[in-house]
Amino acid sequence: MALTHCIAHGLRRTGTESPVDLSLRDHELAATGYLEELVRELKHAYVGKAGKQYGQFDDDLSNSLVAQWLREFRDEKMSFERFTHKSAEHLQSMLTETDIVVDGHLIFALESLADADSLYVFLVLHNEGIYLDGELNLQTSRYLDVKGVVVAAKVDITAWLTEEDSSFLSVLRARGDKDLTDQFWKWIGFADQRDIAAETTAFLDVVSAYSDTLQEEDANVYRNKVIDYCLDQDKKGEPVVIRDLSEHVSGDEPERFVQFVENKQSEAPPQLIPDRRQLKQYVRISGRNELLSMSFAADCLGESIVYDKDSDSLTITNIPGPLKLRLIKHMQKLIETTD
Repeated sequence: MALTHCIAHGLRRTGTESPVDLSLRDHELAATGYLEELVRELKHAYVGKAGKQYGQFDDDLSNSLVAQWLREFRDEKMSFERFTHKSAEHLQSMLTETDIVVDGHLIFALESLADADSLYVFLVLHNEGIYLDGELNLQTSRYLDVKGVVVAAKVDITAWLTEEDSSFLSVLRARGDKDLTDQFWKWIGFADQRDIAAETTAFLDVVSAYSDTLQEEDANVYRNKVIDYCLDQDKKGEPVVIRDLSEHVSGDEPERFVQFVENKQSEAPPQLIPDRRQLKQYVRISGRNELLSMSFAADCLGESIVYDKDSDSLTITNIPGPLKLRLIKHMQKLIETTD
């Protein structure tokens, strides 16, 4: 892991009428195995969370102070510590104008890889746990809730500075805390939100149209290969490059799919940031209520599973063996109870 800079600052507010206390660390955190493991887990949690939004910094400089300070750091006009101090103080000032209560740490981590430099910003809260000390007495301890990252952001610095991609900034929404999310997004200067859901819908429409040109057996294999590839890219936190996808799913004709996409969508973007939920729903249909939970491959619809819209019913044939055995046993018990 190429972690070049990392620092943490504390943010605490005990009540809506209390001041927002900011504890600034003077120097970067020492590069240790513990630090690398911490940032690795934070990144993994960030990449693994669905519902991230993509966009860029606001063009209005008054709304993009963090971006201005980040550029000064990159131009070596400001130290990394100074950049994070000013950014944290800006967030403290913004939270002071709200009723938001918070107790956590603002962690800045800069990663430098061969093809890109990225800045991650995490707002991490605490959990409390119980442990036995050396004398076997119960004690409580506070620890960072790494998996429960509240809000976070990633800046692809290389794409931002080279203007190669207009979606270089991604942000994470705090579940159940809209006010905190809004303030964090405003603080980082997030703007021009990309409609990932609409783009994924359009992409899957093209996938369906392309599969219609293939034999039925080939079409099923093709659709699953496309979705598996897209989901793998999503797990790695990387976009789906359409040309690379075309080479993956059509090794003998690597240009065939990408040409089909370009013909169907004249302004199709060269890469896709897929919506994970739509990808899964494309190959698998599922739903549940208080009494019923069901999930099956989309290919089954119209074959072993038939839906009648008028009667709002499903007819299922070729029932899985284990399910059939359980149904038979359950029916036998009902008959015995009735007798």
